[in-house]
Amino acid sequence: MPDMLEVTAYALQVLLILMAIAIVTHKNNGTIIILIAVFSLVTASLYVINKAPDVAIAEVAIGSAIIPLIYVISISRQREFIVLDKAMDDFIISDNSFTGVGYIFLKRFTDFYHLELNISNDVRLCSLGAGRDQLLCEETNVDLIITKDEDTGKYILKGKESSILMNKLKQMAKDYEMIEVVTFKDRDFGD
Repeated sequence: MPDMLEVTAYALQVLLILMAIAIVTHKNNGTIIILIAVFSLVTASLYVINKAPDVAIAEVAIGSAIIPLIYVISISRQREFIVLDKAMDDFIISDNSFTGVGYIFLKRFTDFYHLELNISNDVRLCSLGAGRDQLLCEETNVDLIITKDEDTGKYILKGKESSILMNKLKQMAKDYEMIEVVTFKDRDFGD
């Protein structure tokens, strides 16, 4: 018959599996951060049960304190979603107001993620060729570049592949036939 410590260890391991699933499937960033911290505390408990208190202390310090703090700081810094409209047609601005399909789509997206939508059509940046879009995203704080494919009539939304928001935008754009989301691979600049 297993002793109480073994039963506790098995229960904590099952709890870790459930928490890992919750972390991966949850949508709210704040809840995910809390789940990550609790996951780390449960892991530290398992280390103590397995007679590794030094590792448990490190896990608590790093996994439950430092890593969640880094996530909170990172998320809090991402307050605005900057869009460069190179298409400059009625996709964003229709009838001299923000009522275009593109604006409504982007506004819904940014409202869902509690971001401020900042749309620019800076002529200096818009005049750069399409081949420079990746460089523009890397060198400026532009999150998204909107262009239009004249052959297909589709609006191309371009951004960094490493951006979590771009992956979420790509999923959201599946419902719109006229919108295509394209991501740039991050370039390796070398040393």
